[in-house]
Amino acid sequence: MDIITQLTRQMNTILSSAASEYAHAMRDTDLRSAQLPYLMAVCQHPGMTQEALAGYLGVDKSNVARQIAQLEALGYVERQADAADRRRLFVHPTDRAFDVLPHLVDTVSDCQRELTRGMSQEEKELLCELMTRMTRNAARLSSQHEADDRQDD
Repeated sequence: MDIITQLTRQMNTILSSAASEYAHAMRDTDLRSAQLPYLMAVCQHPGMTQEALAGYLGVDKSNVARQIAQLEALGYVERQADAADRRRLFVHPTDRAFDVLPHLVDTVSDCQRELTRGMSQEEKELLCELMTRMTRNAARLSSQHEADDRQDD
């Protein structure tokens, strides 16, 4: 089995397990596990733009817009348009978000602890370093393809 197929299977298993754990921990809230990283990022970086949030989380801008709209409808965040550019939206957590934040932080910490059980601190750091390196390579590869596609147009 090639390394990309093996890593994909392993990452899918890890992500599925984490999502299941988050969903279980949030069963008494009106939040979904997919909303957790968005809400935590907004609480940690109040006033971040939706575009900056997309870059921070490494997701598509349309995903951010959809998740933030749902969080806004639930009363966890508020969006504020930039006075100079009404298309640019700043996202702020509400008191409701800060009320649930300790539970979310505990949930993520517990899940991370379980997923890295048996790893030394050095191994955890190495894992992050290697994944960061692969992520940069993937981003570079994607941008090369995007540039090629633009030249073809």
